[in-house]
Amino acid sequence: MNNEQTNNTQDPDMDGNEQEAELTVEDVIAKLEREITELKDSRLRAVADLQNTARRGVENEARARTQGIMGVARGVVPVLDQFELALAQKGLTAEQAAEGLKLLQSELWKSLARVGVEMIEPNLGDTFEPGKHEAVLQQAVEGIAAGAVSMKLQNGYRIGDTVLRPAKVAIQPNA
Repeated sequence: MNNEQTNNTQDPDMDGNEQEAELTVEDVIAKLEREITELKDSRLRAVADLQNTARRGVENEARARTQGIMGVARGVVPVLDQFELALAQKGLTAEQAAEGLKLLQSELWKSLARVGVEMIEPNLGDTFEPGKHEAVLQQAVEGIAAGAVSMKLQNGYRIGDTVLRPAKVAIQPNA
């Protein structure tokens, strides 16, 4: 009987250890499942944040573009109003009309200058710069170095370093 009691005593202990081991494994599995769920949730939140940031970036870009255009338009609209007034005038002499056009040009330049537009005005003898000048012909002019600007045909325009339209020029041909 001692053997039976020993076996019976050991069996319940082993069952208890096995039960403890099973609970521990179940606890670990449950803990890992919670961590997986938390990581999935965290990843979903991160993806949603990234999508929201991208959406806001697109919206901000569109808003900035619209505000930039509105700034230019606000400056040009008063000039258009002045054009309408000038065109409504009857009996102007050629001198008066020319003076009115000069005033309108001045107002338009002020509006463009407020948004950063600058004129590119090449002078005779200036070095030809392909980024700022467009050579449309060769014109020989005495006293001008070969390859330099020999005539300005049309001014160019830029905003900062960005050329809106290069100045059209003639260049001195090589001898």
